Amino acid sequence: MKKAIWLILVVFVVIISILYLKEYNSAKSSKDSVTITTTIYPLYFITKSIVGDKINIKRLIKPGNEIHSFSPTPTDLVEVSHSDLLISLGAKIEPWVKKIADATHVKLFTLEDRLYTISSSHHHADHGDSSINPHIWLDFGNDIKIVELISAKLSQLYPQYKSTFVKNAIKLKDSFAKLNQAYSISLKECKKDTILVGHDAFGYQEKRYGFEAESIMGIFAHSRPDASKIAKMSDMIKSKGLKYIFMDPIESSKSAMQLATDMNLTPLPLYTVGNISLQDEKGAKDMLSLLRANLGNLKKGLECR
Repeated sequence: MKKAIWLILVVFVVIISILYLKEYNSAKSSKDSVTITTTIYPLYFITKSIVGDKINIKRLIKPGNEIHSFSPTPTDLVEVSHSDLLISLGAKIEPWVKKIADATHVKLFTLEDRLYTISSSHHHADHGDSSINPHIWLDFGNDIKIVELISAKLSQLYPQYKSTFVKNAIKLKDSFAKLNQAYSISLKECKKDTILVGHDAFGYQEKRYGFEAESIMGIFAHSRPDASKIAKMSDMIKSKGLKYIFMDPIESSKSAMQLATDMNLTPLPLYTVGNISLQDEKGAKDMLSLLRANLGNLKKGLECR
């Protein structure tokens, strides 16, 4: 009798183990067989935060690379061709993305037409639709909308993970809403209304929070100022009594650093967050933590309470 009971228990354990392993391998296989690629870092961060460990997420533009002058390589095309979906802002902001989609036949999910956009104050005919300021992720309302759009799309494609996607999306939207509230409150009462930046990336935040960002370079980080603009910058710095120059650590500008030296300005980091450095990523920094760091430095530069 005891042997029979023992045998039944052993068989029961074996069956349960087989079923568990089958389910585990099925889930693992499902995850390993699905790959989604995003273009820029903000889309990667948002998508990765939504899916957690359910789906493989890759990024086209690797950490540390400048995004505005990006051009896909043959290796990039091969990687994208193995993806089930490519998430992009869209061809108006990322004009090279349509070529990738056409060359690889990957399914393309674009966002820009459903997001709030403002016009660019600079003309760059070589970078798609120059009327749109491309830094749309620096508007937290846009970030919340991006979370909603990506979560809905992935829930439709992979309904078995919908509950996880929805839960993670709610948490992420709350984080962006809290950032918007913190910026609105912290930048409400400031002695100064202008900051000096290297890269003209902050148009959405200028409009949203009521300050001005005078830039040495244009909308695109690789733009270069001429001598007359540098002279105007110098006059503006003196008239407004500016003490700081804000630069994204991922970018380098000899013009900006020379102006800082000539005008005795203190450099401070202000992340555009279009990409992230490998060092910051290894240091467990991400889009949210860098945006929180930005607020601290903005308060300092604008001399807010």
